[in-house]
Amino acid sequence: CLSADSDKNPEPPEEITVPDGALEFRQSHFAWIMPSAFWVILLFVLSQFDFLTMGILPFILAPVIAAPRYLRWKNTVYSLSTDSLFLTTAGIPILQKSRTYKVSFDTMAQMEVKHGMFGRTLGYGEINIIFHDRRLAKLSYIQNYTEFTEHIENYADLPGISEESDENHQD
Repeated sequence: CLSADSDKNPEPPEEITVPDGALEFRQSHFAWIMPSAFWVILLFVLSQFDFLTMGILPFILAPVIAAPRYLRWKNTVYSLSTDSLFLTTAGIPILQKSRTYKVSFDTMAQMEVKHGMFGRTLGYGEINIIFHDRRLAKLSYIQNYTEFTEHIENYADLPGISEESDENHQD
């Protein structure tokens, strides 16, 4: 039975599914370790000087800081088909639902790999994708980044940023 208000509540968006045969790529372990390390080390140092809780509070806070980063890393998957990039991500189970986003290769204009301070040594790269509308997507800590970029280059026409596009954005 449809009510008069049915057009005010549109149906939920269609669930995006990753096609069979898509290549899966994951982030390096460093995606959660490096951002957490500073805070965990700081809490360890503070535990040496924590006289109020006898050093227990920093050890309780350390997993609270590291766990969400670990869960986000564990549930992040980049999948590549012959025409699209699929990003599946989730955070804390129960609180955050897993979501999959689809980015068509047709919307991409340019791609570059950056390594940062430790990337080349530790075997990960940050892939920056620039879209035709000049938006930027940063995919950080990607393992097997060479295979990832080669796949996109083989299936996508990456024309680069056109001068016309540059002129439109200088206004």
